[in-house]
Amino acid sequence: MTVTVAAALGLAAGLHGATYGAYKDSPHESFLVGRFVRELVIALVAAAGLVVFFPAAREQSAFILFLTAFALTRIVTEFWKLFIRVEPQDGFRIPTQMHRVSGVVTTPWIRLALGIGFLASIQGIWALCTMIPDEWPAPLKGLLAGLAIGTGEAIAGAYKDGSIEGFYWFKFFKSPTFGAIGGLVASGHTDNVHQPFLVLASIGTMRMLLELLFKMVRRDYAPGKFPSMVGRYTEWIERRRHFLTPYAITWLLYLILASHPEW
Repeated sequence: MTVTVAAALGLAAGLHGATYGAYKDSPHESFLVGRFVRELVIALVAAAGLVVFFPAAREQSAFILFLTAFALTRIVTEFWKLFIRVEPQDGFRIPTQMHRVSGVVTTPWIRLALGIGFLASIQGIWALCTMIPDEWPAPLKGLLAGLAIGTGEAIAGAYKDGSIEGFYWFKFFKSPTFGAIGGLVASGHTDNVHQPFLVLASIGTMRMLLELLFKMVRRDYAPGKFPSMVGRYTEWIERRRHFLTPYAITWLLYLILASHPEW
């Protein structure tokens, strides 16, 4: 795995996230070039940085590195939005900054401390997964790793959104279910739970499937953070179709890489 190949995979992972974000949000806040480029840059740096600084990353398949870059981009972006970025919250139904039942957390050091806890929880789930015995079958290890990280995401999502829109068991179980699927898929490419790639790849597939099945293919879907189902930038309801082609290409890349574990 060369830095050039890793960077290309990172760009593809970033393109997937950028086109998804632009498609779902552009009718509500227009097309924001900075956010689109941000996803590309984070994913590129994540993928290339892994290969440069972590020898174990060079031994991973292209599929695992693609998913890992996508997962890390999601983690970095969520960390930035929830715990660092400051923006007016008046226009959102569900705050984009970290919040509690009584309101948005505004104290910088508290937000940062919570963000460190967020990262520590991901590391803790991976540490828990390393306790899975090596002799267990790879599909079982992948399923358990994906189920663990999916359950962690479900708990975080229930806390973040539940106080605003209520708690729904169906919504809660989506992340564990698709996390387990992501772990099963990743186990065909790596079964080493003592490296974080199995967990990160599980996150990658989980997020891609959740976003595709419950957001992209739903014609009436509007992100819950916005107060209205219909955005005020109505011209982007039509224009956003241009994001579908590159989004579909990244899915095609996913399928090709998944079918070639030797790459």
